[in-house]
Amino acid sequence: MNSRRNTIVVLVLGWLLTCFIPVVSANPFFDLIEKLPTGMLALVIFGVALIVGLLTVGGIKYVTPDNVLDTSVRKNLYEYIDEYPGSHLREIARELDLKPSNAAWHLRKLEQTNLIRSRSIGGKKVYYLVDGGIEARKEAVADSILRNDNAFKIMDYLSKHPGKHLLEIAHALDLNHHTVKWHIKKMYMAELVEGDTSHSKYPVYYPTETGITSVQQLMIRKRKKTRKAA
Repeated sequence: MNSRRNTIVVLVLGWLLTCFIPVVSANPFFDLIEKLPTGMLALVIFGVALIVGLLTVGGIKYVTPDNVLDTSVRKNLYEYIDEYPGSHLREIARELDLKPSNAAWHLRKLEQTNLIRSRSIGGKKVYYLVDGGIEARKEAVADSILRNDNAFKIMDYLSKHPGKHLLEIAHALDLNHHTVKWHIKKMYMAELVEGDTSHSKYPVYYPTETGITSVQQLMIRKRKKTRKAA
């Protein structure tokens, strides 16, 4: 019903504007336009009326920082990223029961209005809020890395047993040392761990303050999700 009414309004606007062709043609400001054939001029004016009608009647609505959170979908996306920074597209879509394509479209609107940022980590684009600045970005990166079960196990183990070298970690967690090395490298680059070779030819690793905090926060989020699922 609303769609039919909007169409009628747009058509009426177009018709009214075409009625003013003689007035427009008589205005010196439109010297260039008045040289157009009447039929073409009517078509141009009708096209302008159509665009104006769509904009004013509600067919098109520009997304701005003031109205971007007016829709429940984008508001839910923003709140989810606030609670779970570092989440990637498919995870967000799954948790909020959205199609990935739909979630991606709304996430782009949140990025375009400077409310969220994205970063590619491990081949996946993860999201975090702009409000948190550099700390929010670090938290998102850490959270994204530690969502991997093996990475989380390694980080958790180092938090409880700092100063272990690669082979000790691999043996304690029953993981291939190449797997441990790969995850340690990612965590080192994200400043979650730091290495020390001052007392051994093998580097031993210690969790940074950021790493310890990230493990604790991720454990809290996991418990929240478990309670919600229950």
